[in-house]
Amino acid sequence: MDLVVIGLGYVGLPLVREAAQAGLRVGGLDRDPRVVEGLKAGRSHIDDVDDAQVSDMLTAGFTPTLDEAVLDDARSIVICV
Repeated sequence: MDLVVIGLGYVGLPLVREAAQAGLRVGGLDRDPRVVEGLKAGRSHIDDVDDAQVSDMLTAGFTPTLDEAVLDDARSIVICV
């Protein structure tokens, strides 16, 4: 994983979008299961990122998760809380 973003809210999710568009393999860690499940289903929970962009991010390899093990293989970590 090139980058893991901790916190997939109004700062973290747009960061994930930009990183995925730049070709990075991105993981996202959030503590809210509703956020993670929604993102896995292609649904955005913030106004600045729409559902189509979430789908594009998933297609590019974005992996939203509740599992802190995603941090183990991260080359870079950004905290957005």
